Amino acid sequence: MFFLSWFLLIAAGLLVSLGVFFWALRTGQFSDQERARYLPLGDGFPLPAVENPAKLSREVYALLFAVGLGLLAMIGAIVLTLVKVKG
Repeated sequence: MFFLSWFLLIAAGLLVSLGVFFWALRTGQFSDQERARYLPLGDGFPLPAVENPAKLSREVYALLFAVGLGLLAMIGAIVLTLVKVKG
């Protein structure tokens, strides 16, 4: 029972990683390997103009939500471990 919270954290991380990997395959993120090979050697790409820099986009909210879930899972695993150790 001691390791259950850590196993759940690992399982959640694995499921999220697999989900992101299959999303990347489906949307063609790995389709142009020739271009990707030389990206670190380039001078850079011009950044697109931001319409309203004060307003956060949906992607930022999704990223913050994912980070928050990860932090909650880690805190939950630590709390469950400490409770099991003391009790």
